[in-house]
Amino acid sequence: MKIALIGSASEIKSNRILKLCNSIGKYLSTKNVSLLTGGSYGIPGLVVKACDVNKINIIAYSPDKDEINHNKRFDNLNSKYFSKIKYIKGFTARSLKMIEDSDAVIVIGGRIGTLSEFTIALEGGKKIMVLKKSGGISDHLEYILSVADKKFPNQVFFETDYKKGIDKLLEVINKNI
Repeated sequence: MKIALIGSASEIKSNRILKLCNSIGKYLSTKNVSLLTGGSYGIPGLVVKACDVNKINIIAYSPDKDEINHNKRFDNLNSKYFSKIKYIKGFTARSLKMIEDSDAVIVIGGRIGTLSEFTIALEGGKKIMVLKKSGGISDHLEYILSVADKKFPNQVFFETDYKKGIDKLLEVINKNI
């Protein structure tokens, strides 16, 4: 099962979010999943760093053309954190491929890139768990969906407890496989 984790790649300074990302990484390591990220710092990077690499497959979808360029860029995690890196040049192409390759999506915090990936996942019919009260765009997605003038029944759910949210997401995916 492949779960795309999307969220802000910017530096995180909130102790609450730092602890949350650490807890999520450790929790995901106890599940039988592969974690897909954009290969960056920020929320996805914090979660990746907290994962037990011996227990979870972590795949980066880098917007760079190769490992050298990936490791040179200031906002990317070093390639050593990933089981595998797929190089897909450009942010939009990278995001599209990552979401297409996933079985479901977890949204934590985020900015405009997260909103873009969220809408790709919606239109792609992916199951999505949004972690409420994690800041950024995720705190506005319920409202955005309410004014979007399109229904996505049983596709998106919002949760404040990451364990409940991850468990529900995995349960929903297992029912659909």
